[in-house]
Amino acid sequence: MARVNYNVVTHGISGKIGDLLQFRQRNGKTIVAKIAARSGRVTPDQQQVREKFRLAAIYAGSALKNPAIRELYETRATGGQSAYNLAIRDYFNAPVINAVDIGSYTGEIGSLITVMATDDTRLVDVRLQVFDSTGSLVEAGSATRVGEQDSWIYTATVFHHSPSGGKVLVEVQDTPGNITVQEYLL
Repeated sequence: MARVNYNVVTHGISGKIGDLLQFRQRNGKTIVAKIAARSGRVTPDQQQVREKFRLAAIYAGSALKNPAIRELYETRATGGQSAYNLAIRDYFNAPVINAVDIGSYTGEIGSLITVMATDDTRLVDVRLQVFDSTGSLVEAGSATRVGEQDSWIYTATVFHHSPSGGKVLVEVQDTPGNITVQEYLL
């Protein structure tokens, strides 16, 4: 890749030159790219991607109007990435449940379930539902974050007579509202 530190002809230029080149400015640098060829036809898959990107742009614009969320994205944006770009990326990436420790859950009130979950920006909620062996809901609620780590603790509030054969449904949600759900057998 060629790099030019200062060129009086292209410095600060943006726009198209014919149907060949497009110039853009990014972090004080001029980027030159070939103009992509378009067939004029839009496939259903392309339309779906365009719609998701449109929704991501709406989310990013509204998120940056909220000072707290704007600060969140601005502090995480690094090297040429803007808060707006990070918000769009966050919209496209769902959170990940890395591990769930149900070994400490005995069915007794106060027993614990630990969830390790991550997101590229921030998790806003980790919810659990505990079911018995017949599929009936025993209890549900939000886990509590442990410090600034990716660890969340759920404390049982209802006595579960026979947890064996039951299941735990874990649901994590990030800032844009993406939700990841996983089921674990007791």
